[in-house]
Amino acid sequence: MAQCVRRLVLAATLAAAVALLLCTSSAPVARAAGTGDFTAAQRTNTLAVLQAFGRAIPKLGEKWAGNDFCSWEAVLCNAPDVYVSGISPTYAGTLPEMPVNVDYRHVVIKQLDFSEMGPGLSGTLPASWHSMTSLESLSIEKCESISGSVPPEWGSMTSLSVLNLRGTGISGTLPPQWSGMSKARSLQLQDCDLSGSLPSSWSAIPMLASVSLNGNKFCGCVPDSWDQKAGLVVDIEDKHKGSDCLAAKDCTTTTTKPSATTATTPNLTNFPPTPRTTTEPLTTTSTEAPAEPTTTTEAPAEPTTTATPTNTPTPAPETECEVDGCEVCEGDSAARCARCREDYFLTDEKTCLKHNDGGVAAVSSGVAAAAVVCVAVLFSVGLAA
Repeated sequence: MAQCVRRLVLAATLAAAVALLLCTSSAPVARAAGTGDFTAAQRTNTLAVLQAFGRAIPKLGEKWAGNDFCSWEAVLCNAPDVYVSGISPTYAGTLPEMPVNVDYRHVVIKQLDFSEMGPGLSGTLPASWHSMTSLESLSIEKCESISGSVPPEWGSMTSLSVLNLRGTGISGTLPPQWSGMSKARSLQLQDCDLSGSLPSSWSAIPMLASVSLNGNKFCGCVPDSWDQKAGLVVDIEDKHKGSDCLAAKDCTTTTTKPSATTATTPNLTNFPPTPRTTTEPLTTTSTEAPAEPTTTTEAPAEPTTTATPTNTPTPAPETECEVDGCEVCEGDSAARCARCREDYFLTDEKTCLKHNDGGVAAVSSGVAAAAVVCVAVLFSVGLAA
């Protein structure tokens, strides 16, 4: 009896093993896709773009040898798509420009994730990446060495769904052209150095569901068109929320300051930045410069005149004076002196007379002539007597 039971147990075990073997052999076997699963055009053009990244990140390029990119480190192939992620944080490099002579219709890279590289990745965001119209996900999160402005050209990346630039050093304003990202769902731009106002045109992105903007230097309020967009969640400081938010006037202040600087800059070439400098040099230039054609030749002869106008911006330049011994003329008059040179003194008639070695002023030619006449008269009177 016991022997019969053992036989039954053995038979049942064998039957179960056979059934399991049959089930296993009939199930499909999963395998990683290879470059053979792509068309020739997809292999050629995708390889050219991946090789550009290998050149920009040298250690990665050392690993990416040969043409079978599906066997490369940090590359996953799932035909007809290619995903790049998990690049080692010990690697360093930049973001490359997209190569020319590539048919980007056949570039099948769907994801680029550089977030694990951290500070090892540097440079700027290349505008030429707009050519990757099949790219669906791009992450450069916490790569703080990435700087520069945000390329408006990226607005033509019509397949991009997720963009994560969080924690980078990018600056500048948000481009209205990004409204062309017709499939964008999530834009993560928090903790950067962005500024300016929020473009109302982004509300036209059909599937946009999340925009994160905390930790930047934006001005103004969240546009009404954003508030009215169904399903859109905006993550930003409270001061930007509401049609009459606390930051409503920030943009006005930002835009007026540069205009004031620009208005005075052209008038500061030779004169100090005082309020009168912006008006008086304009008058002098337009009225006297044409009348004094020798101005350009006299300027090199008086090397001290470059620094003198810095202290007295009102008088006309020294090279336009006609008063002998005068350093700076009065107003727009070339015949009246405002300040004489060191060895001259200023008379009531606004002329300059030179001091003698003993410190007494030399007699002017008019006074000397009068003295001669007086002596002649006295001499003639004496003879008559």
